[in-house]
Amino acid sequence: MNRMEKHVNKVLDQMQSPPGEREDIKEELMSHLQAAKNHHMTQGASEEQAEQQAIEDFGHSDTIGHGLQETMYPYQRSLLYIIGIATLLFGAFFYINMTFVSGEDQPIWLLIQMIIGSAITLSAINIALTGHYYWSLNVIVLIAAMWNGINLSVVEQTPGRQTILFWIYLVIVVLLCTIFVIRNSYYSSDQTPTTKKRRNMMKISYIANVTFGIAICGAALFFAYIMMIFGGWNWSLIYPISSIIAWLIFFKFQMKLIQNRPLTAVAVGFGFLVFVGAAPFAIASAI
Repeated sequence: MNRMEKHVNKVLDQMQSPPGEREDIKEELMSHLQAAKNHHMTQGASEEQAEQQAIEDFGHSDTIGHGLQETMYPYQRSLLYIIGIATLLFGAFFYINMTFVSGEDQPIWLLIQMIIGSAITLSAINIALTGHYYWSLNVIVLIAAMWNGINLSVVEQTPGRQTILFWIYLVIVVLLCTIFVIRNSYYSSDQTPTTKKRRNMMKISYIANVTFGIAICGAALFFAYIMMIFGGWNWSLIYPISSIIAWLIFFKFQMKLIQNRPLTAVAVGFGFLVFVGAAPFAIASAI
């Protein structure tokens, strides 16, 4: 591997491109560097000197990589940073509030909050790695959305206006998580052969399917909460939780259907919502 190829690989380390797209970008960048190298050699430079000059003219790998990341996937890394840091800050401030204002101490809650916030932040730092596994990245962000959604009921314990402020804060974080998942799903799809009309249909389909998922997860978490109030922690909680797991797995395959048949994917997603969303009601009635 020569210096130019190493330089290009460092550029790619700043990007979340999937493997196929990554190879296309690498080929294009290498062609630019090779052209610059040939130009310098025609000016009398040795091969080694021409190669070094071509790299210097090309620019710093981090700068180029960050620029390409923002051009091809605008605000994706920034959104991850905002969600991760916002989750960490909420954990710190709310824990201090619980400890010194409400007189409660919940170290387990703080640990979960910090783990989720750290996972999101680390995903932003290592976007080149996590971006390759876009479904796994979606799952991490969706877990953050669900956990912060659960925290909406937790903040009700705080007195006065603090409840409203914490509630608004968490709603914004959940909305940012939702936006990220929709954008990440869309950017991770193969868009090159599609028309503008089809891309718009894909966007609508992603929005609809993620909305269906929010409804399923929200209903499942609500019934899990009710079941814990009346029955505590028991094996029956596996039923609403399984609805969430089922949708996460379903959405992985649904993403492929959206790329090929976006309108059909909306109908299939709605059908899955009706089927899975009805399960918590049936389970609650049986219990």
